[in-house]
Amino acid sequence: MIVDLQLPPVLPSGLRDEDMVVVLMNMGGPQDITGVEPFLRRLFNDRLIIRFPFAQSLFADLLIRSRLKSVQHRYGLIGGGSPILKSSLAQADALRVELKKRGRGLEAQLAFNYSEPLPERAITVIKEKKKKHALLLSLYPHFSKSTTASNIFYLKEAAKKIYPELQFTTCLPYHLYEGYLQAFADRIRETLRPGERLDDFYLLFSAHGTPVYFLQEGDPYTFLISQTVAGLVQRLGRRHRWAIAYQSDVGPIQWIKPTTPGTLEELSRQGVRKVIVVPVAFVSDHIETLCEIDIEYRELAQKEFGFTDYRMSKALECHPGFIAALADCVERSLC
Repeated sequence: MIVDLQLPPVLPSGLRDEDMVVVLMNMGGPQDITGVEPFLRRLFNDRLIIRFPFAQSLFADLLIRSRLKSVQHRYGLIGGGSPILKSSLAQADALRVELKKRGRGLEAQLAFNYSEPLPERAITVIKEKKKKHALLLSLYPHFSKSTTASNIFYLKEAAKKIYPELQFTTCLPYHLYEGYLQAFADRIRETLRPGERLDDFYLLFSAHGTPVYFLQEGDPYTFLISQTVAGLVQRLGRRHRWAIAYQSDVGPIQWIKPTTPGTLEELSRQGVRKVIVVPVAFVSDHIETLCEIDIEYRELAQKEFGFTDYRMSKALECHPGFIAALADCVERSLC
């Protein structure tokens, strides 16, 4: 899928707000322990995301068998399931309110790839509401074939079967929008206690990794991440003592580097003892932040790498700046 990241989308003339719906897209997450296995099965069998060398279903089965108990345990550490549905619903509600303040009467709903509401369910709801046009707004601020493009593909495939008359417009990335950057800067500063200075901490921006083959095919993801980080360090007045790393690699394929654990180890060798890990690619707290960064990497950092002060900034959730950025993105698409 080719998406123009420069030119604003063009809507058909004559559309009214009541004809349209904003669809917030994400991959989703299991709501409880019993949902972990079907979630993993959908994920590992998706060749748009993870391309095993051959025998996709066989590799997927092996990976699920080897990882199921450990993944269930990890979800157990954060309450037994992913909070991403609750978080995303709150973001959709906040976006509706913000758009209403701006005089726009658009509804907002969710569509997830690997857990409910799945694309088929999302399209069915749109059809039942008799909406004519869907504005697709990713909850991944940085476009990638592995996330946003995948969400779009499955929604359009579902529409072909359920509601072929539905028209689509894809909103542009908002990774450099003022509200988005301000929200992240606020979250970073919120980690500080009275009397502390941000300059006392190394800033490690941790983004979700992606298989190398996406970069080889021209995926802009890492470039967009670097743009966001550049905007943040400029806003924070940080000229040095920061780095970008990637997390959450899985399976027998090559992922982009450097990894977040590897970077923490290298920083330790350099004598760094205070670090704030910033989940720069995440707009809500879920297993990659609450468990991976805040539990697993914390244990590595403190017990093995010798960090004396390890902190994680909270994800954006419903920060007013982030919601304003989403609304700005929607409004730009409607111009």
